[in-house]
Amino acid sequence: VMQVEVVLALISVCSAYFSVDFTRWLDKHHGIGARQRIERSDLAGKGSFGGREHANQTLSRNPVVFVQGVSNVAGRMMMEAAKHYRKNGSTFAELYATTYDNPHGDPLRWMQYRMKCDHIKRVRFLIEAVHQYTGRRVDVVSFSMGVPISRKAILGGRCVDNNDDLGGRISKQMGSFVGVAGPNKGVAPVIMGLPYALCAMSPMIPVCNPIDGFFSGFCPFKSRFVDDINRRQHYEGQRVFSIGSMADEVVGHFLCGEVTTRIGAQDGEKIFTSRKHDETFVTSYDTQLAMLGGRAF
Repeated sequence: VMQVEVVLALISVCSAYFSVDFTRWLDKHHGIGARQRIERSDLAGKGSFGGREHANQTLSRNPVVFVQGVSNVAGRMMMEAAKHYRKNGSTFAELYATTYDNPHGDPLRWMQYRMKCDHIKRVRFLIEAVHQYTGRRVDVVSFSMGVPISRKAILGGRCVDNNDDLGGRISKQMGSFVGVAGPNKGVAPVIMGLPYALCAMSPMIPVCNPIDGFFSGFCPFKSRFVDDINRRQHYEGQRVFSIGSMADEVVGHFLCGEVTTRIGAQDGEKIFTSRKHDETFVTSYDTQLAMLGGRAF
């Protein structure tokens, strides 16, 4: 039995799976079905990761839940971030992720997505499960559409698309929150150096719809989802940070007099001048770690 557990532990480190210990804990406390919803074994070893190697493994810092961009999966961009975090002393007992959608791996298809209640429920469940499993506050590092989705997961309340009640705010379970290249105020892609109010011109595109999309740019009107996550401030964690770029070709930078990647009442931010959307995330690992660790960035 011990040999089997060692082999499975090695597989979970090399691929994107939950550890044996976390899998057993989820099955015991929440049931196999709930575990399968966030494990995402349908994504061929790319759907999730995280968990202790053994039940007695201790944590030296808050666990981090990574929340990916909608066209990605946990085992790609978020796993690369986790590898960098591990080089800086973290273990998989402190690093977690799920995949909340059924991504096609095509970044050009991001316009076909919406902030569905189901996405929010998956992220919220993982955050709460990691808090219960580790007994510590949870840090969140989110990217792109994962930023507003994770903010709503923490905020709770009713979903704007189907009126499902998520429950109350889970702010007391949170440590630090880092939102990278997040369309918190809407989207205005930077094209040839100029912002383009995509959603004001194209409200019929799913990602721009006025309910659970990013309808914006027809100032001051925004979608119900965008209004909902910005109605209150500083609920995302004890410390809240954002990272953005003035050259973001996907979510943009400036919209209706606001920087879209900023989060209300945030504690700090890093704004790059020329980095593209994905580049803003993959080149800011050290900045993310500094924000989580309370160091200068």
